[in-house]
Amino acid sequence: MLARKGFRYAREVLLAPLYLRAVDELGSSVRTNGRPRIENFGRMTIGSGTLLRSVNVPVELATGVGGVLEIGENVRLNYGVSIGAMKSIRIGDRVRIGPYVMLIDTEFHDAYDREKMPPPRPIVIEDDVWIAAKAAVMPGVTIGRGSIVGTSSVVTADVPAFSVVAGIPARVVRRLDPDRFVQAPRAG
Repeated sequence: MLARKGFRYAREVLLAPLYLRAVDELGSSVRTNGRPRIENFGRMTIGSGTLLRSVNVPVELATGVGGVLEIGENVRLNYGVSIGAMKSIRIGDRVRIGPYVMLIDTEFHDAYDREKMPPPRPIVIEDDVWIAAKAAVMPGVTIGRGSIVGTSSVVTADVPAFSVVAGIPARVVRRLDPDRFVQAPRAG
């Protein structure tokens, strides 16, 4: 059993540079479980120890012309995650993103004029955030350190650090005690 896990880990590390060859900067020990979809017309960086898990549905990472996508260290992107950076999306260290989560920094078309694209607004996901399955993070949002976004939530406004948000639109439902916060261990 342990040998099988070791083999799978080694395969994930060895295939990552091949599957992520369109990424501009790739940290050490980045892993891919399955093959993600990458469209990079801007700049894309992925930090050390990050895992893209594309087993059922591929992780999709896209940047538009001049767009920047920065993914920190020891991040976990689960299957079906879709990230579209036309301007800027920055994901901090030790962030966990559940299945089918969507992060977009533009709404891609105006509500009244489908030919007109509204200006993108940056998204920032600070360190140690957990975004649960099927959540959507909309343009211009910052999610503060140590926060949790509930399942199927739509985040349309900034989330204070150490908060739990849920709903459509997402609202703060609980505050977390920063003194009790335990940072995830760094991979070594």
